[in-house]
Amino acid sequence: MSILDSELTSLRLRLATLEEQKRIESERVSEKEAFPLKTLADIIDEKKKKIERNNYSKSVPLAQFYDREKVAYLEPILNMLRNIQERLEILEKK
Repeated sequence: MSILDSELTSLRLRLATLEEQKRIESERVSEKEAFPLKTLADIIDEKKKKIERNNYSKSVPLAQFYDREKVAYLEPILNMLRNIQERLEILEKK
């Protein structure tokens, strides 16, 4: 019986960890939907940090170039969206 009890306990622990992972993932998804500009800013910051650290594989020499290109495209878009959001907030206050 002790083997069954230990297996049951381990399965309960596994179920609890899986439920916690599911909860965390659903929180991430809801946060991304609620704050899309923050999500975009986080992506840009992550790419910038990766470029600064030069954290790229030698087997993919163009990856850094592509990341620099992505950041160059995404930063103006983020700035424009923040500007539009600020304007909307001002208009809503009126």
